[in-house]
Amino acid sequence: MRKNLLLLITLIISVTAFSQDFSNKGKDFWVGYGSHCDMYNGNGTLNATGGAQEMVLYFATEAITTVTVSIPALGYTQTYSNIAANTIFETPALPKSGTNDARLGTEGTFNKGIHITSDKPVVAYAHIYNGSRSGATLLFPTNTLGKEYYSLNMSQNSQQAYSYCYFFAVATDTGTTTIQVTPTANTQTMTAGQTYTYNLTQGQVFNALGSITGNSGVDLTGTKIISIASGTSNCKPIAVFSGSGKINLNCPVNGGGSADNYIVQSFPKTAWGKNYLTVPTYGMPYNYFRIAVSDPTAIVKLNGVTLTGIINNFYYQVSATNQPNYIQSDKPIMVAQYITTSGACGNNVGIPAGEGDPEVIYLSSIEQNISKVLLYATPHFAINEHFISVLIPNGGTAISSFRLDGAVPSNSFVVHPQNSNYSYLQQPVTVGTHTLQSDSGFNASAYGYGSVESYGYNAGTNIKDLLTFITPINPLSISTNVTACTGTAFYFSVTMPKHPDSLTYLIWDYHGAMGFTNDTLHAPLISDSTYFIGNTQVWRYKLPNLHAYSPAGVYPITITAGTLTIEGCGNSVIIDRQLFVFDPMF
Repeated sequence: MRKNLLLLITLIISVTAFSQDFSNKGKDFWVGYGSHCDMYNGNGTLNATGGAQEMVLYFATEAITTVTVSIPALGYTQTYSNIAANTIFETPALPKSGTNDARLGTEGTFNKGIHITSDKPVVAYAHIYNGSRSGATLLFPTNTLGKEYYSLNMSQNSQQAYSYCYFFAVATDTGTTTIQVTPTANTQTMTAGQTYTYNLTQGQVFNALGSITGNSGVDLTGTKIISIASGTSNCKPIAVFSGSGKINLNCPVNGGGSADNYIVQSFPKTAWGKNYLTVPTYGMPYNYFRIAVSDPTAIVKLNGVTLTGIINNFYYQVSATNQPNYIQSDKPIMVAQYITTSGACGNNVGIPAGEGDPEVIYLSSIEQNISKVLLYATPHFAINEHFISVLIPNGGTAISSFRLDGAVPSNSFVVHPQNSNYSYLQQPVTVGTHTLQSDSGFNASAYGYGSVESYGYNAGTNIKDLLTFITPINPLSISTNVTACTGTAFYFSVTMPKHPDSLTYLIWDYHGAMGFTNDTLHAPLISDSTYFIGNTQVWRYKLPNLHAYSPAGVYPITITAGTLTIEGCGNSVIIDRQLFVFDPMF
């Protein structure tokens, strides 16, 4: 009997379904040409010939790839065909004058969204630079975007006029995207604390510039940017960026000194985490940190000590420190790391005097790790020192399997002093393309310095919604594993932090994949279970229709399951292009 049972198990092909990690690698991205101090004439008007700054895009490839960069509303399109595998491709400078001028130099709504599409997944970066003023950011694929964002900036001070604190939002979906903006400080056209509504079409950008007097301006940290339902349109995903045309970050913050621009793409609120480990930036180790909270009642700890003195009920400011830190919270938070001004705060350790300058990097939580990163150490404008910082778990073979460009890094991993389950690496690298890889997930930042110049960005991350996910339910199984046998019917379910009373309907459109029938639930929605993830209550909704996996051909098979929409819009979730992989197990 036992022999027969074992034989039966061997012959049954079981099916496991799981959703894709939503990483920074993708085929579709949106970005904008953020404000830079060198865009302007002496009277604050945009330089008609473009200004001295340039904006370029970088694409990291793993296969031969064709990439198209367009500004759809302006009619600008450039296609770059057959980019070699395992390289970084740099585009020519984006247009900054004439009818294709992509610059976001004033406040308002503009037809200047920059769209990137590719036939193979790529990692994309944007870089705006000139002379000693350089800033770069990692870009997030369109399918990872959310509908609620908050800007994280810093007290704006510069030694150059028209250095604005800014944020902008790009409409990425078809039809009308309606956003609401509530600034925390006065902008060029908005008053602090008031809520403004803007209707955008795909590719339009709403750009906001903080008010300035002389060389000093407001801090827009805490500004809320959300997508809402309007008329017959659902709330739709948007891309949000924050930055400064030029800023200095001394000790104290507004203590003067050299300055630099920066641009950074914001994490949607759904991708905020609860645990962050920080690594000082090599050579410029004195970093400020800002910790944004999703709820002002969140208990936030720095190295085990509960923080007090929340600012504007939204963020905590951590003074410049050269020590690795452990930041924890019982509710989701977002953390920004600030490289300080050259020659200030005790900086320039192991690098020449005068190198480096302010930069801002939004950090990934340790829940949003990634196992492979292809990055670019750029020489623009005159960057000559390049570094990476890596944070990795100590368990298993994570460290022993870690490779930089296929080799063991020359510097050693150091156990993190605030969490001995992790280690960190500070590693100089050469200009050009680099690959980081491990059999386990890690977090990484890339940055570099020149004479009073710097760049820096989050080198790679997942942008997963940590509280909303999809799983199958096998009605014939008593196991907690999410498995089903070939040809056996199962249910899909969605788990999310949305109470049934707040939802009006749920629609799952499979777009014809595998012949599955679309599912629709109307109010009143009834969850089949509820539980807590940490301190957050989540509800599970079982979709009504049974589905069966009936393969034909070679195993495994990958399908695109489509779009899940859960509505009333302030409480809506769209899980788009969820990827389900059915793997045979023998």
